[in-house]
Amino acid sequence: MSYVSTVVDFINACAGYPAPLSAEDYTAIAEWEKQEIPLGFVLDALGPRLIDLGTRSGPLSISDLGPNMGREFADWLVDQSLREDH
Repeated sequence: MSYVSTVVDFINACAGYPAPLSAEDYTAIAEWEKQEIPLGFVLDALGPRLIDLGTRSGPLSISDLGPNMGREFADWLVDQSLREDH
């Protein structure tokens, strides 16, 4: 299964219905893969957000869920290196 399809399947499973993602959403997910953001990190980051949005009606979008995933991953890497230094 591809990175993009794994993320989309995860979103759909958590939402409980097929989320009508836009072409821009698919592009954003593909960009996360291009930036080499680990799939596990993405799924861990999206899970709580999907739960938080669970009571909301209407379509989901990546802008709601992970607009700054690259920045979040960079921050996580810095945090991990600081922990290793101590």
